[in-house]
Amino acid sequence: MFAIMAIPIIGLVGLAVDFGIWNETYATLSLAASSAALNAAKTAASADLNNDANYLAEGTTAGKQWFMAGIGRGAYAAYLPTITPTVSVTVSATTIIAQVSFTSNVASIFGKLFHKAGYAINVSASAVMPIASYLNVEILLDNSPSMEIGATPGDIAAMMYLTPCSMPGAIYGVKANQTSGGSSPSGQNYNSYTCSSGNVYDGQLPQYGEQSCPIPLPFGVSGSGSLTPTAYVGGPNCTNLAKQAVSPVSGQYPLAGAPCAFACHFDSADPISKNNDYFGVARSTIGRTPCYQAGAPASNCAITLRFDLVKTAVNQVITAIQSYNINALNNLNVGVFTFDVSVNQIYPRPVTCGVQGSLVCQAGGDWATALSDVGTPPTQANTPDSGIQPYTGSNGGDTNLPNVLTSLATNYLTVAGDGSSPTKPLKVLFLVTDGMADYNNGATRLNVAIDPSQCQTYKNMGYTVYVLYTPYYPLMNAFYLSTNYSIAEGTGAGSLVYNLQQCASDPVNDFIEASATDTTSIARALQTFLKRALNAPARFTL
Repeated sequence: MFAIMAIPIIGLVGLAVDFGIWNETYATLSLAASSAALNAAKTAASADLNNDANYLAEGTTAGKQWFMAGIGRGAYAAYLPTITPTVSVTVSATTIIAQVSFTSNVASIFGKLFHKAGYAINVSASAVMPIASYLNVEILLDNSPSMEIGATPGDIAAMMYLTPCSMPGAIYGVKANQTSGGSSPSGQNYNSYTCSSGNVYDGQLPQYGEQSCPIPLPFGVSGSGSLTPTAYVGGPNCTNLAKQAVSPVSGQYPLAGAPCAFACHFDSADPISKNNDYFGVARSTIGRTPCYQAGAPASNCAITLRFDLVKTAVNQVITAIQSYNINALNNLNVGVFTFDVSVNQIYPRPVTCGVQGSLVCQAGGDWATALSDVGTPPTQANTPDSGIQPYTGSNGGDTNLPNVLTSLATNYLTVAGDGSSPTKPLKVLFLVTDGMADYNNGATRLNVAIDPSQCQTYKNMGYTVYVLYTPYYPLMNAFYLSTNYSIAEGTGAGSLVYNLQQCASDPVNDFIEASATDTTSIARALQTFLKRALNAPARFTL
């Protein structure tokens, strides 16, 4: 009996050994195929994110390499004649699809006793990476007076040169004096600056301390926005500006004010102001050599405002969204809002889109209208901006971030979807700001950094929040020196840079600080955010 049963028993044991080898091989190959497919899709999507035209080929190569690394050099490899996976990476409408397959025979050990040379093995896996889900890009732009600052240090220097009067010999700050042991977070204190006269100004207004060089008080403002000096407080007449037409200084030239890095726009009666306020002074320089170019003289260069760079960047990102949009699906839409004391909806146009807060009023795909509504900076002196207009009004209490962020979430936007359909779009928020809240809380004017907890509201609504920080440059004036430097120059909790980083969904990857000297950095940052928003998580199926 034993002799009779020995042959089938040995055969069954041999088959069990063969099956164990096959099973281990199958499990290893399946895991390798799944990993390879996922990484092939991720590599292709990442290359596409960087505008690499060979993204599909790079994904294919990565898949093959990952498969071979995944199977390693296990003992089972000796039972496979060749190990060559088939990897393909394709794009279909809104997704990148990676497919990995492997077909071979696992050589048998004992099966040969029964004329079985090997056992067929087939594994396959695929990964899907959405690259064009339904997505709403909501852009919230700071349009408060701080965005009317000179765009670069060169533009700031030119604004400070021109705002006293643009007269020879006008006094303006040229260099901050930093002393150790100050009260700023870095242990330094910008407590004075050197004037062009060579004297030192201590950063105090006349009523608070003695000033060594004659920098008079700024213009007073009265009436409906026209500039009028409240009293003759010293400083030369600005004969390059229009004479005043308001009592008690009718017929008198405006007086030189303190040098100002901001193109403040007070003249609400005239959108181009024609030199009647600091915005008009900045706009009158268009056509000259840009101030940010090396060697451009502060006294005779074209001033670019941060406001101009932001508008140009938003136009470029809208154009990019249009190029990525699949017309047959209309999968991408954009919404543009600005803010100062409150939210201002720019596009879709609130008078035509329907009910405020409805999906069609949150974002749209009429690209020509969106570009027109954002507009562009003027290319000729003393001509108006198109689209978004510069903030017009007083210089104080005009950046109410708490009100703006609450209102936008409550009244204008709704929760994000999963991106699977036009009615369930993914949503992202691009926040472009210097992060300084300047608002009146009752009788008190507050100057504080943005509150990160308000950004959490959008994260809870399913948004990815991207933050572009347009730096609040150190300024040489009394208000900055006495109030804002610790917030602007600090790095800990309560500072602009720290709080804005906490606002972003990812403080590292979703936060970018624009360069102070590179005028293209704002545009590049928004393009980077757009690419990241389009690069959604992968999923794979076996």
